[in-house]
Amino acid sequence: PAAAAAPAAPAAPAAPAAAAPPAPAGGSAPPEVIAQLCAMGFDRPKVEQALAAAFNNPERAVDYLFNGIPAAAAGLPAAGAAPTGTGHWAEGVLGQQLVTKSGLQPTAQALQGASIVALYFSAHWCPPCRGFTPQLAAAMAGDRYPQIKVVFVSSDRSEADFQSYYAEMPWLALPFGSPQKEMLGMTYQVRGIPSLIILDGSSGRLISSDGRADVGGAYFNMQSCLEKWGVAAPPPPPVEEKPPAAPKKALPKALPIDEEIAKAALSRVDSEEYEVQETFFRTGLKVLDNTLQNPEEAKFRQLKCSNAALKSKLLDVAGSAGKELMRLAGFKDSADGELLVLDGPPDGKCTSVRERMQAAATAIWEKHAREERDARIKDEIEKDKSRAPTYKGGGDENGRMQIGRKRGGGG
Repeated sequence: PAAAAAPAAPAAPAAPAAAAPPAPAGGSAPPEVIAQLCAMGFDRPKVEQALAAAFNNPERAVDYLFNGIPAAAAGLPAAGAAPTGTGHWAEGVLGQQLVTKSGLQPTAQALQGASIVALYFSAHWCPPCRGFTPQLAAAMAGDRYPQIKVVFVSSDRSEADFQSYYAEMPWLALPFGSPQKEMLGMTYQVRGIPSLIILDGSSGRLISSDGRADVGGAYFNMQSCLEKWGVAAPPPPPVEEKPPAAPKKALPKALPIDEEIAKAALSRVDSEEYEVQETFFRTGLKVLDNTLQNPEEAKFRQLKCSNAALKSKLLDVAGSAGKELMRLAGFKDSADGELLVLDGPPDGKCTSVRERMQAAATAIWEKHAREERDARIKDEIEKDKSRAPTYKGGGDENGRMQIGRKRGGGG
């Protein structure tokens, strides 16, 4: 008699209707998914083997049941089973080794101490990725969040592209061409990049399937993200005990000064280079603070006009703007012109000049900070123009580029 026929197959492989969401890697498949696949005519052991190889993704498991389990997938440890090596859950999900900035490293060692493992699906050719990556790298720079380990899962088209792109990242990476890459994409249903999958570092449990939205919604404040993902903030470092600083004296109540002279002097300083301005205000404020906080000490009430440092940093800057301001504060020229002298303790004029100088110093610093920020933004835009491919549309409503094969039927 003829051998028994295999179970009748539908025209094209398809996932069970209304299948439950896949369980996270490291868990077991939902019983209803197993039951639905068995109802299609497959033996339960085969169903469990296919689900394990597909990391509990029903769609991929159906593909395996009809077409066979690829060798690469069959060689992976089953989800939830202790893999070879140290027994760390990530060895079965990410493989035995990860790429670090110093070369390959055992996965368990590379992820040691991680409370969060963030799988970052991205590619050099993807314009939205080119915008997200530098922001995430800046937020993670300097090892400020050792409890977060980011692992780059590349969709680059060549190893050279992978190496070039990974050079811009401060974290770990899945080796280029790793068979785990496809399995991870199917397991966590990654349909577009950039995507950030957030896992519990101790168990592999899925915490968030849209870490990109979590991070963007927190304006790249990673501490806020840790709190959202259920990770407590680390205890603050112990505070070194220091003797209490002497309290600052209350400043004399401000008195009127010649505003026209003050504005003219500060306006001339505003025309100088930033480095000159910064030194001018730092020096002038130090002189006035010393005078105001030590009103009885004569040494702080005398400025030597021939002092080279004092001349170049304050007194002779911007057409002697420093001298004019010190005179407004109550200092007077000595008979020989060698000194600026305050006859007695400083009064409210000294306070008024200090207030004007502090306000001007804050304004020039803010202006300089804005100029530096704008220059960096312009530089990054020019870099992106030179290295990013021309992009004409595409992507989903969240700005992700679509990856993977299309599963929709033709017609």
